Amino acid sequence: MPTVKTITLDQLKPGMFVVGMDQPWYRTPFLFSKSLIRHQEDIALLRQHGIKEVTIDPGRGLDLEAEAPEDAPQPATREQAPIQAATVTAADEPTPANRQQQLSAAQATYVGATHSMNRLLDTLENGGSYETAALNSIIDPVFAQVLDDSVSMLTLLYVQKMQRFDRTLASHALDVCILSLIVAHALEIADEELQAIGAGALLHDIGYIRLPRNLYRKHHDFTDDEQALMRQHPRLGLAILREANETRDTVTSIVGEHHERGDGSGYPQQLAGNALSPLAQLVGLVDHYDNLISRRGGQPALLPHDAIREVFRLGDTGQFPKEMVEVLIRSLGVYPIGSLVLLNTKEQAIVVDVNPQQRLKPVVNLITGPKGETYLTPIRIDLAAQAAGAAPRTIVKVLNPLDERVNMSMLFEGINPETIS
Repeated sequence: MPTVKTITLDQLKPGMFVVGMDQPWYRTPFLFSKSLIRHQEDIALLRQHGIKEVTIDPGRGLDLEAEAPEDAPQPATREQAPIQAATVTAADEPTPANRQQQLSAAQATYVGATHSMNRLLDTLENGGSYETAALNSIIDPVFAQVLDDSVSMLTLLYVQKMQRFDRTLASHALDVCILSLIVAHALEIADEELQAIGAGALLHDIGYIRLPRNLYRKHHDFTDDEQALMRQHPRLGLAILREANETRDTVTSIVGEHHERGDGSGYPQQLAGNALSPLAQLVGLVDHYDNLISRRGGQPALLPHDAIREVFRLGDTGQFPKEMVEVLIRSLGVYPIGSLVLLNTKEQAIVVDVNPQQRLKPVVNLITGPKGETYLTPIRIDLAAQAAGAAPRTIVKVLNPLDERVNMSMLFEGINPETIS
């Protein structure tokens, strides 16, 4: 049987199936780490990204000795599809008025869902139960907004994390729900599962309400006994689901397994591999990412770009499925919305949209010039669709807004931070 082979880029030809590269996946122009090479242009893209060697699987494409077909290979599957350059016309650009309307609509949905989630938690904390209809009344408008304008929802998530000194149980549950629905939709999970995923994400930490309030709001500097007690919240959450007569397997597996890890290092049961529910792993991945970018117990949050690098590393170690990590990164971008970046022109910019097909080239708003001068009106630039003939702008590094003394929340028009609570 054919085995994988490592070859130089000069040996690569259309029709071969690449399963590995000598550069990290997120630095390549491909959506997935496994891709069918269809054209010489694909090889040229790899060369532009500094790739010198690749690993091919002759069982899924041509071998070294085989001749490339005269005709182009058949269209690839979604997993194999290579990247095509993104093009954005002037008609595609949102006007300031339209953008403000979009953000206002997303904010109304977010605030309404937050209030509903707080009421649900109050009911449960006071010994009450919940009904599926109550959960769906929170999930349905949120998912409709995600489908209509996920960029605004991601922007809201970023702004509210900057505004809050500490996140609440309700806000964390809602943020994990939103991000889980975004990733689940990108994974093309069946529609009938989406409500259950949303419900599981909203309820994933519900067991905390059965712990002393001062304990679950502490978040750091636990004693060993306190840490052991905190780690019981998945089991306590399952008890609440039983009281509510929750019978959906997706919901119970998410609540019970969202802290389990693929390599067996999680809790409370140290499950591993196929013993884990894939949808519980999805919510667990999103939950971990949200924890990284949130301020907890006065502890600083990671920059979104650094959090993306961390979950990528955890995918490599086997804690989370690599394919799921890749889809999370494709959905959020290597430079997620809200990232402050320095360009090769020495301009500073804020990432305001992602290019799922070209993760290293998001849409940005330029806020300062090469000499530090402020642009009174931010200049919107799609780094993947720059004017021909002009020197291209590229991202050099991610900046910390605190170090640069940039008030990021003031730079997102159309959002009133005081109402996000």
